[in-house]
Amino acid sequence: MATAGVGRKPLGQAMLETGLITRRQLSDALKAQRRTGERLGRVLVNLGFVSELEMFEAVSQQHGLVFPSRFLPIFHRERGQPPPRDAFARGRTRMSP
Repeated sequence: MATAGVGRKPLGQAMLETGLITRRQLSDALKAQRRTGERLGRVLVNLGFVSELEMFEAVSQQHGLVFPSRFLPIFHRERGQPPPRDAFARGRTRMSP
């Protein structure tokens, strides 16, 4: 697994701590990552453990960025999905403090 930047938690650890994934899911995803060589976030999405949106939120938070929730309707419309109910929360995403 690639190392996280200085002072940054690995993505899997951050998702585990926020309750997005279980230890078993992280273990399964890390095994799949070793086999495929794909980035962990993509593996978690491909396995169905998290949505693309959850992955983007987690990666944004990992890098100290705020996921731009105002773009959620566009994000979902382009994928033919309705936005989540909390898509219009004021500047907050599910993983925001």
